[in-house]
Amino acid sequence: MDPRQDRIQRYRGQSLRFLEGASREIRAGRWGQCEELLWASLTLAVKGVALSRGEVLEQDAAVRAFAARLGQEQRDRRIREAFTQLSSVSDAADRAQEYRGRAEYLAFLLDDLTATIHRLWELAPADEGDAP
Repeated sequence: MDPRQDRIQRYRGQSLRFLEGASREIRAGRWGQCEELLWASLTLAVKGVALSRGEVLEQDAAVRAFAARLGQEQRDRRIREAFTQLSSVSDAADRAQEYRGRAEYLAFLLDDLTATIHRLWELAPADEGDAP
């Protein structure tokens, strides 16, 4: 495996572990930790897709810009708006404690982010033989 593919696989493994950890934190009601794990998972997924296309993303702004561009390219609202949605998790979690309806919105938001992360990994070939 070439170094780039090795790095993509490392990103994939870490991203999915962070996503699993976020799910555990949600069940335990630790929203702050959940948000941090989701940020890490999403960022690594975007970096993995970018790297599979030959782009190396270092800065947060570059990661967000790539996600927005990829969402436009794929015509996928979830990818395009993922970081915006994620930035509203802590506010939604705070309000979920006040209103039941907000808890349902938070569950929807987290499901949407989870689906987005899995969709991103579908866009990154698992190995060189899968590359377009």
